[in-house]
Amino acid sequence: MNPIHLILIGDELLSGKRRDLHLQTIAQSLALHGARVASCEIIHDQAGEEEACVRRYLAPGAVIVTTGGLGPTLDDLTREGLSKATGVGLREEPELWEDLRHRYERMGRPISSSNRSQALVPEHGTWFHNDHGTAPGLVFEPPDWPDCTVIALPGPPRELNPMWHEQALPYLIHRYQWPSPPHSILLRFAQMGESSIDEKMRPLLAPYPEIELSSLIRVARVDVTISLPAEYPRAVEILTEIADRTEVLFPEYVYERWDSFREGQLPARELEEVVSQRLRHRGEKLAVAESCTGGLLSSWMTEIAGSSDIFLGGVVSYDNRLKQDLLGVPAETLEHHGAVSEETVRCMAHGILEATGADWGISISGIAGPGGGTSDKPVGLVWIGIGNKPGIETHRYEFPGDRDAVRERAAVTALSRLLQKMA
Repeated sequence: MNPIHLILIGDELLSGKRRDLHLQTIAQSLALHGARVASCEIIHDQAGEEEACVRRYLAPGAVIVTTGGLGPTLDDLTREGLSKATGVGLREEPELWEDLRHRYERMGRPISSSNRSQALVPEHGTWFHNDHGTAPGLVFEPPDWPDCTVIALPGPPRELNPMWHEQALPYLIHRYQWPSPPHSILLRFAQMGESSIDEKMRPLLAPYPEIELSSLIRVARVDVTISLPAEYPRAVEILTEIADRTEVLFPEYVYERWDSFREGQLPARELEEVVSQRLRHRGEKLAVAESCTGGLLSSWMTEIAGSSDIFLGGVVSYDNRLKQDLLGVPAETLEHHGAVSEETVRCMAHGILEATGADWGISISGIAGPGGGTSDKPVGLVWIGIGNKPGIETHRYEFPGDRDAVRERAAVTALSRLLQKMA
């Protein structure tokens, strides 16, 4: 298999101003075709740095993928760096220049002479069309290194992701005739730790040492993927049996299953999408009353297209006065039990149901930190209420982590609990 080297370019990545998302995007999709990233470097937008980095990886059969530095500004030096490193000259592509001119005309913006650099492509190469920006991708095969491919992609994720999946990755698959991706099943868990999952799944995997198991840990969620080569005897049957038995072992905690070998299957869903579809199937609606999560749960639900069919809205009652005025929480309840208590979240859930007429209500109140905790109510304490008009159930949690982690754990747990109630 060809060694694949990623070079991520951008001062903002090394300064911590922006998180890198490209390695995960590219590496995960390559793994589906049995290809692995051999190395990944993050470098500055400085003259000579990319040239030196590319030179280190040039070799027969190597694949070099760069991200960023394809814009028209002075610090966009990728074209020049690739040209110097490989000895491959640049040429202006008239078709690409015309395309750029028409794009700027449609945007009602004048095109400057500096944009002309974006029409430069390597000799012995071509470009990838950018439907989400002005910087085209580049691809060429340096003649001094047989079977070597160099690809340059734009930096913004909204431009890179579609270009990689729709143009660059198919180019590499065709160029090197990579094998078919392995058969795999993804199981998504909520409210369950990796060690507990591993302990129960290992006996199921023991008879099949060829199975590859990988886990992706997220806040309050774990993605577990089991894979076998497509040519492995009974691969689909074996993976299906293991996944079925795993779901039996964790009936309340597996919220999504995705089988790679099922034709026409949509991408794996996030927890909020699963909840949304369950509500839609039941013809029911949800409303939420949030305190410590500050609207996080509402934000997740409204990111889903068409969520107005199932999500009525929410109240962020951060202040106790709003808990009283908007959700009907009695003043004596707040005085005697406090905002973070079983009694208060029960009243909050009843209040949001009464105010909206929703079929289901969720309430969350907690101490996300870093301050505000006491011996009786420590940082990380969260009360969650879930239910409908016939009844509200409440749950107490002490979540680890910083403020963001506590808030995210609370939102995930609330949605997971709701899904269990609707089972």
